[in-house]
Formats: sequence, C-alpha cells, structure tokens
Amino acid sequence: MYEYGLGVYRGAKVLARVLLHLLFGLKVEGAEKIPKEGPVILASNHMSFLDPVVMGVACPRVVSYMSRDDVFKYPILRWLLPRLYVIPVSRGAGDLGAIKAAIRTLKNGVAFGIFPEGRRSRTGFIEPFKTGVAAIALRTNAPIVPAAIIGSDKAWPVGKGPRLRRPLRVVFGDPIALPPGKTDHQTLEEVTRQLEAAVTALLPPEYHRKPTV
Repeated sequence: MYEYGLGVYRGAKVLARVLLHLLFGLKVEGAEKIPKEGPVILASNHMSFLDPVVMGVACPRVVSYMSRDDVFKYPILRWLLPRLYVIPVSRGAGDLGAIKAAIRTLKNGVAFGIFPEGRRSRTGFIEPFKTGVAAIALRTNAPIVPAAIIGSDKAWPVGKGPRLRRPLRVVFGDPIALPPGKTDHQTLEEVTRQLEAAVTALLPPEYHRKPTV
C-alpha cells in the first residue's frame, strides 16, 4: 500500500491543513475515537468537493479513498493520486469494483474513507445510505467510525466555487463494531440504517433529511 512512500502524502496533508485552518477555520472533534492502527472505515456524509480533503486532514492516520479511474487520465493526477493513496475504480465496475478495492485496502490495515450516500448531496440534506459500506465492514471485520462533515456545503457548494471564511467542522462518533460473515440482505439493511442514524445524530438538525408526507 505504501509503495510510493509517505513523503508526498504528508507534505500535501500539512499544506491542506494550513489552508483549511486559514481559509475556513477547520475544527475537529472526536479524532481520538479513531483506532490508532489496523483496518478502519471512516463513513461520512458528502456535500462538497472539499470532503475527501477535509476528512484526510481531520484523521490522524493515512486515509485511502476511491475515485473514478477517468480522473487518472490527466498526467499530473496520474502521478499525484496514487501518492495520496487514491484507488482508481472503473466506472463500469460499479459497486462491486468499489467493494473489492476497499477490501484490498482494509486487509493492508489502512484507514479507508467512504461516503455511503454514493454521491454529493444536491439537496442540502443527508441522503439515504447505500449498503456498500455495510458489505465491506462485514466482510473485513473492520470497525466503522461514523463522521459528520459540517459546513463544507457552504464553503464549497456543488457547482460553485469556494467561499472563504465559511466555518468547517468534522465530528467523529464512537466506532461501530460488527460481527463478520453475515451478509444477507436483511443484515446489510440493518447495519446501513444503524450507520445512517449514527452519522445523522452527529449532524446539526439543518442537515437532517425532511420526512416525506
């Protein structure tokens, strides 16, 4: 996993931390709840282009993410992204390709960041979680640390540019430990709803999904 070394990652993280503190006043709560070693899944809401960077800075460990492989076609990103431990996933592979990539990463004892909504929310509210995170956790026995990213939708809204001095905050919750092996549909749904409730509880009410009538 660390074939490229940590120099570029650490340098990029220091730079990102300085910028996020200066431009957005980033604050982090509960980082001590993240296990110091071993596989762990960081699962958060997703409302902005900033979110992977914010999570990477907030977590004291190296965090690996997935990204569509088409962004690797640009020479600078093809060089940079592997050194930031970003894993390419083929668009056509869908959720199965993403799950396999995550399992490989976690088996190497790396922290893995993922957004269970599957995309950035366009509504301003947390969206229903997909079951992929639960499937990954149950197959790897990796604990899930729920997290809330608060304010990124205002700091860098979808489809717009950054808006400076909009406060950013990350809150980590207590790890969710799950028994491995049982991956039937009912269990996946139960774990997914449990995780969604844990992330929602960390968010201010303004981000909670409005009940449908």
